[in-house]
Amino acid sequence: MTGPGRPGPAVIADELRQVLATATGRPELAALTLDTPLFGDGVGLDSLTGTLLLRRVRQQFGVDVAAEDLNLDALATLGTLVTFVDERTGGDS
Repeated sequence: MTGPGRPGPAVIADELRQVLATATGRPELAALTLDTPLFGDGVGLDSLTGTLLLRRVRQQFGVDVAAEDLNLDALATLGTLVTFVDERTGGDS
């Protein structure tokens, strides 16, 4: 359930897509599906882009992925990251 002042999963996903597209200079990433892997054949996340993504998540949503998810399992796909952020911002999806 999306409450007042809470972004909700769709908004989180759109924001993360834009961050990835901007950070990588690859506008096609703005259309990623939720099942797209962030590493390997999907986005091909590297350490610089990953750091920028984690910083933006912390700034935009107040979620410190690196501190809460030591194995960084949340970065498996766009969808796992969206769920991780949504759950920590009060979502129930």
